[in-house]
Amino acid sequence: MTVAIVAEALTPDEPTRDIYFEVKKRGLPVRYIPIQRLSVKISNDKVSVETRRGPLEASTVVIRGLGYVIDSNTFMRRVSVLKILERNGVATINSVDALLSCRNKLETIYLLAKAGLPVPPTVVTEDLYYGYMAAKEMGKVVLKPIQGSRGFGAMLFDDPEQAFQVMRTLLIAKNPLYIQKYVEKPNRDIRVIVVDKRPIGCMYRVSTSWKTNIAQGATGVPCKITPELEDLAVKATETLGLVYSGVDIGEGREGYVVFEVNASPDWRGFKQATGINPAVYLADYIQRITKK
Repeated sequence: MTVAIVAEALTPDEPTRDIYFEVKKRGLPVRYIPIQRLSVKISNDKVSVETRRGPLEASTVVIRGLGYVIDSNTFMRRVSVLKILERNGVATINSVDALLSCRNKLETIYLLAKAGLPVPPTVVTEDLYYGYMAAKEMGKVVLKPIQGSRGFGAMLFDDPEQAFQVMRTLLIAKNPLYIQKYVEKPNRDIRVIVVDKRPIGCMYRVSTSWKTNIAQGATGVPCKITPELEDLAVKATETLGLVYSGVDIGEGREGYVVFEVNASPDWRGFKQATGINPAVYLADYIQRITKK
């Protein structure tokens, strides 16, 4: 009952290594496979997913990422390979559909809002005039890539004319506009890690910048999780169909706001701030489902 961990990097990052070693501690065979080393072999009615060693014999695949800077052909191939594994009865964590929902910020914000969770006012469009008028109406706005993480590429504007020029440039480059009203908050936000419907801990991400990502220089500080935070984080995770997640929550003037839900969170800052290793809880879940 092999467990495979899949990501793009040839050398796994720290959270991926954490999962690998925690699964190994539980006596389960485990291997790490760069996603580009997964191939599909089709012969008549026989379909298999293989590596250089031959067919992949795994009961569970932990997907730590599909890749960030890739073209649509590569993206479609990787998604199809993983969906073939799912159709062949392999348990994926997180599932491909859930990963895709989280990768697409429009889909994420739509599903969260539909579930009744508090989210920032958002406009997504390819219409420059519509985007410009939205920026004027919202006042202070953030432009984000519709796919992205760690705060890379996010831009803050309080002048709609400046926002217009950037939006125009984005559209010329065939990029859609993802526009959110800026939520006034303390110089921090909250990251809650959820595993198997259980919030295992949270931290403040404190920053001198409006960006509160650890990758952008924010510092992780432990925070006490409240019943309201627990409820928001678990509901957001379940709404997106995730086994585990990192839920980013802001302390707005009118209450909490869910910014994003991460399907393969980097928990290095969380682990350092709280002393909690999410891989322990994830490996327990993997062991439980693998034994069924």
